[in-house]
Amino acid sequence: MNASPTDWQTVGHRKRDEIQARIRPFLPADNNFRPPPAEELQDAREYARGYLDDTELHLTEGLTATELTERIADGQISAKQAVVAFCKRAAMAHQLTNCLSEVFFDDAIRRAEELDRHLASHGPVGPLHGLPVSLKDQFRVDGVETSLGYVSWLGQRDTETSESLIVQHLKAMGAVLYAKTNVPTSLMAMETNNNIIGYTVNPFNRLLSSAGSSGGEAALLAMRGSVIGLGSDFSASVRLPCSAQGLYGLKPSHGRLSYLRVANSMEGQDLNNSVIGIMGHDVDDLAFMTRSLLSRSPWEDDPKVAPIPWTQAKFDDTLARGANQRLTFGVLRCDGVVQPHPPVARAIEEVVQALQAWGHEVIEWSPPNHAEAFDILWNIFTSDGGRDIHTALQASGEDPIPQIAAVYGSKPGHLPMKSLHETWQISTRRNDFQTSYLRYWKSTAELTRTGQPVDFILMPTAPTASFRPGQALYPGYTGVVSILDLPAVDVPATRVQASQDEWHHRDEFFNDFDRQIWMQYDKNVFHNVPVGVQVVGRRLEEERVLAGGRLVAECLQKVS
Repeated sequence: MNASPTDWQTVGHRKRDEIQARIRPFLPADNNFRPPPAEELQDAREYARGYLDDTELHLTEGLTATELTERIADGQISAKQAVVAFCKRAAMAHQLTNCLSEVFFDDAIRRAEELDRHLASHGPVGPLHGLPVSLKDQFRVDGVETSLGYVSWLGQRDTETSESLIVQHLKAMGAVLYAKTNVPTSLMAMETNNNIIGYTVNPFNRLLSSAGSSGGEAALLAMRGSVIGLGSDFSASVRLPCSAQGLYGLKPSHGRLSYLRVANSMEGQDLNNSVIGIMGHDVDDLAFMTRSLLSRSPWEDDPKVAPIPWTQAKFDDTLARGANQRLTFGVLRCDGVVQPHPPVARAIEEVVQALQAWGHEVIEWSPPNHAEAFDILWNIFTSDGGRDIHTALQASGEDPIPQIAAVYGSKPGHLPMKSLHETWQISTRRNDFQTSYLRYWKSTAELTRTGQPVDFILMPTAPTASFRPGQALYPGYTGVVSILDLPAVDVPATRVQASQDEWHHRDEFFNDFDRQIWMQYDKNVFHNVPVGVQVVGRRLEEERVLAGGRLVAECLQKVS
């Protein structure tokens, strides 16, 4: 469907109404579910709980994804029970945070009923039998639209042929897909906003952002409208929303999980590859989902996936070394571009102290200049001058959202398009930076008590806990990891505490960017918002970095 320049707002409004109509039967029957405005109800997480019975509460917040799947497989819980509970909670989550982009609850319930019948007669379909799984909007699902936040992309449903390979694998393993979640127009923004669904807010404080670009997915998870979901990460898009909403999130290296037929901006750009990420409430659930997806041998269908099966021995070996206090972490407290806000600095220090209290070694991490990585990333962001985005916007005539206009302009021509030679130069700079970083990592063997290079890097996920709408500015702490193509896990570390995290005056700043972000901090505005930290590992060693994330989480729990 190609909307004319005069009716794009009507098309967007029609889509919002369609979603509300599909949600309505799953809202409380007494029609009294009318959340107050954000100014009156900032923390939305408790509001929906009063509309659920004890069984629904247990299903949606009392079990990990792994436990829920086990209960369904052994017949203690029906797939239909689980899916209905999550559909109800997702419906309420959308009313409170604006997190959904597509709703197919009825199809999900029918699929759950089929799975229950199959279990009774033949046993589980696969390792994810009956597990409700939510998806970021860009995953193509047979019979469902994929908009990427563009009005011009509405009106065409995906088919069995266009369906993402990873979606096909989820279905084959017994997962029940029931909703897709909101994204910023084009995905290329740190806040989740578009002209179709609108702005997705943070459940911990609805006056703040859910971040992006997997902000809808994170908001749904934080509202317990999902137990596990899939997002994607180009420079921040899984880790940043997870950090802002108290979730675990895995960004793997490129080539570990399939991206085949997943919708994206700037298709064909490979200076920095977007990757599929996994988001949830428990680091073991991330491992469970990664292991399950790799069990389908995606490299047999997707030529960009490396033929590396899940290696449980790597996961177990890392945990064993951790138990024997033989792990070393390099800690980066500040990247020299933007100083982290007080609660972020405290989060890093508390993780360092927890690791040391349990016998792990922590050394200071002094790598090659991270400003170089951010400049490389920025040049990749803008390499086509915004042509891809503006072409899609012009197809409907819609205006760019402010978060897109701030970078790519309100119309084409705001940024120059880089030449082929210039893109080659960016690629060379990226390669040189990766090489220098590896050289530095190797050199840390001279500093550790084991005589081996550090096992993991510990660094902030972002310099801020969250941000007010329109104030997201810097993805450098996550972006450097993407430029290096390293796997990383966001681990919830703490929450902002107004009584502890005082703002203080600074006489010197790295740059105007640093000054602007520092002045955004207000301990009262950000009070109780989660703060995550990144655990970063070696390229294509997702098993080890997941184990490292689990060890960090365990150390934090032991000292709490």
